[in-house]
Amino acid sequence: MRGIVCEFKSYSALESVLARGHEERDFELPHCDAVRDGEWLVVTIVVGDESTSVAGRVDEHGEGFRLAFEERDWERLHGFVEDGGPPSLRPAEHANVPHPVCAAPGTRVLVVDDDSAQQTIVGAMLKASGICAVSVGSAEEALQTLKTVPIDLVVLDWSLPGMSGLELCSKLRQEARFSGLPVLFLTAHSASDDLVTAFEAGADDFVSKPFRAPELKARVLGLLRRTQAPALAVGH
Repeated sequence: MRGIVCEFKSYSALESVLARGHEERDFELPHCDAVRDGEWLVVTIVVGDESTSVAGRVDEHGEGFRLAFEERDWERLHGFVEDGGPPSLRPAEHANVPHPVCAAPGTRVLVVDDDSAQQTIVGAMLKASGICAVSVGSAEEALQTLKTVPIDLVVLDWSLPGMSGLELCSKLRQEARFSGLPVLFLTAHSASDDLVTAFEAGADDFVSKPFRAPELKARVLGLLRRTQAPALAVGH
């Protein structure tokens, strides 16, 4: 997985860029010939001593490359302008060229999915980003695992046997020790009402099925950067 750092001199400068790209939810990616059209990146926005990370996609236009964002990521950037958060790991790189991004050794992600093939696919993808994947097939198994194994993030299937993914997410948010544990849904329920329900249950992000591995990688690493900043490092 690759990342890119976009530095701004002030929040007002970032706000101006966001305002200009409001309609398409994108902004110019200057002096960066090393990217590929359609590539997903972990995009770290830096203003002074503050930073935040989101997933972004490279779009090639006739006049050059632009970074395009999904609506929820665009809203997070506006939130960063307004309150300077949520904070992220400050990047080691400051050049606006892509660089490898991986998780620090020991980072664990719990994959909760009753489809063993899906577990294998997601686990291999996470391993490629330097992440140890712990896989279980039900919400009940997930709760038992969380009691004994340190977990940095949960990748959660919406539809599970027994307790649903939504019910598990709500239960985690009710327990103090898991209230801040980042949860990313893998879901075929991509209608707007379903997504509102997921966020109300406490989800931090989601990826729609069938998912694209590069987007899932970018979202996992970006979410870890926002919620577990000390646990990540930039790889070279």
